[in-house]
Amino acid sequence: MSRIAERIVNLYSFGNRTWVARLLLLLPALALMGIVYLGGLLIFGRYSFDIYENGKLIRGWDWGAYRAFLSDPYYWKLIGTTFRIAFKVTLWSLLLAYPLAYCIAGLKKPGMKQLLLLLTFLPLLVSAVVRSYGWQLLLSKQGFMNWLFIRLGLTDEGFSMIYNETGVVVALVHIFLPFMVFPILNVLSQSDASLKAAAQDLGAGSWRTFLTITLPLSARGIASGVQIVFTLCLTAFTTPQLIGGGRVMTLPVFIYQRTLDTNWPMAAVASLFLLVSSIVVSLLVNKGAEMLMFRRSRKGGQAYG
Repeated sequence: MSRIAERIVNLYSFGNRTWVARLLLLLPALALMGIVYLGGLLIFGRYSFDIYENGKLIRGWDWGAYRAFLSDPYYWKLIGTTFRIAFKVTLWSLLLAYPLAYCIAGLKKPGMKQLLLLLTFLPLLVSAVVRSYGWQLLLSKQGFMNWLFIRLGLTDEGFSMIYNETGVVVALVHIFLPFMVFPILNVLSQSDASLKAAAQDLGAGSWRTFLTITLPLSARGIASGVQIVFTLCLTAFTTPQLIGGGRVMTLPVFIYQRTLDTNWPMAAVASLFLLVSSIVVSLLVNKGAEMLMFRRSRKGGQAYG
């Protein structure tokens, strides 16, 4: 694809002004984003100023939906639940994904590496709806997990693992785990092995080599994975709706319900809040990764410089 794009650029180079040809190549994508994305945002922004009264939507310019959303404790509880679930899922995904990515990156046998990559990728071929229904069967009172726990003697009556936050977190970790594995694996696979060898030659142990070399080098992959998983969790709808069974209320579920009720101003305000939150979290994670890389690199340089 890059060669094709390069030929098109050379064909329509307009003399030395290749930037004109590159801009023309970008125009279809920019037009699509402008119409679908920005257009949708503008429409949502407009709806957020309308008035919802007695089940009817009234056109107007009013800050009532913003005031209600930011001042009512119910909405803050909703926000807290959404962010708590996203944080738990991201943390568990990172704890599970990093060792897996580290293991795959260090494998010498191509066959085993391909097999683990395939097993990691396979869940993405199944839709989130199917996987959520599958977790409903596994986590239900008469499901496989409770059957296993009872057989192992961990409980007599089984645990309550569905229609609560625990079930939603477990299902979301399974669904979003590949989105954490692949960015970390990509960075670990491209890291320079001679740096670790040099640190070990200078007397650093395995743990110190990991903390001063491997972890800082993989910070960018961790940041990418955290950004992807956290934002996907913030906007997840199907799994909280199916596994939560209406008892776990998150912002996307709330937005869906308000849209059905034609309370579009509140749905628009909650959607814009989610968008802004995702951008802020992404920026903070990016900044944290840069600081981690800088500090660890500086410590490594001081230790072995």
